[in-house]
Amino acid sequence: MSRKPLALYQALLATQSGDDEAARVRGVRRILQGERSTWPDAVRTVLDGAGVGDGYLLRGLLSIATFATDVRDALERGLPFVVARRVNRIADPAVRAEVLAPLVALPAETGAALLPRGLSRRIEADAVAAISAERSASMRAHITAGPDGWLDADDPAASPRRLPGHVWLFSPNRGAPRGEEPLAPRVVEALVARLLPRGGALVDVTAGTGTIASVARRFGVRSWSGDIAPAAPFVRRADARTLMTSPPRGVSAGCADLLVVHPPTYAVWRRSRSSAHDDQLDLYRDDVGAMIAGSLGVVRPGRHVVVVSRPVRATGAVWLSTSHLAEALGDAGVRVVGYVVAVASGGSEDWHLLIGRTQGAGGGAPG
Repeated sequence: MSRKPLALYQALLATQSGDDEAARVRGVRRILQGERSTWPDAVRTVLDGAGVGDGYLLRGLLSIATFATDVRDALERGLPFVVARRVNRIADPAVRAEVLAPLVALPAETGAALLPRGLSRRIEADAVAAISAERSASMRAHITAGPDGWLDADDPAASPRRLPGHVWLFSPNRGAPRGEEPLAPRVVEALVARLLPRGGALVDVTAGTGTIASVARRFGVRSWSGDIAPAAPFVRRADARTLMTSPPRGVSAGCADLLVVHPPTYAVWRRSRSSAHDDQLDLYRDDVGAMIAGSLGVVRPGRHVVVVSRPVRATGAVWLSTSHLAEALGDAGVRVVGYVVAVASGGSEDWHLLIGRTQGAGGGAPG
């Protein structure tokens, strides 16, 4: 194609009179839908040597009319048209700006031929993840649980995809509101594939916006979600530390095949403390340990518990809470049988997933 998509789009619109872009797009569309022999000379001149078909013009190029200003700017900077169309599907302007940030940070004179290798692919992957996050949030807003708080499986026949090994790679989790730390849907899917039997039951006692349940239900999993500050209609108000001493409706001993404890990360937890002590990690372990001990009774003998954490990097120091949380599992009588590190492409997120097995009947360790 002899012209960039945006330049070709603007040249086509220039063949129509008036200041209303939408009206000029409709005029161009009417012309292109007619026989080529009826096209005005001005349109023929613009398309002469462009090397594109009618379908691309009608179903592709004219969609630039819907592009946000920042997406048009990215297109002008050399972002491939197909990637720009995907980025434009991100509804939240702030998230869209975050996805495009690596391109915007380049020197202004950088052209398409000079874009760093892999940048377009990275932006496209981030856009796909952002769109998925927005779609999931929209779906969660309309999901309702039964009177007992349990969310039924959506598609019992669907099979979750595994991720191999002990290091899982996934697209970064764009679009999460500030202060929330949800697992990416791909990581949840891999956990379901690894730990839950078909038709199994999951209890998430730190559910927040209900990401885990909303993903798990797509793969034949029934779930009950609780949190001290519910942020989705199907998440019940419950405190993991006292879940079994005063069980909410729907919760009973041995009702789940998998318990998920995804507490605030150490960094978030520490910011909530009124004072700082040298033994902060020990206090964090004790707090999370109380969540595990208070809700462990929901798990059937020989089934699994997953504790989710992430490393903390601040002021030139790193804290790893993983070993402390492994101790908390051990104190509750749960044997740690697996450990996975889930890392986002580009390194923007990394999660530590500790997998424990309760005492009693059960197979071998998942590793």
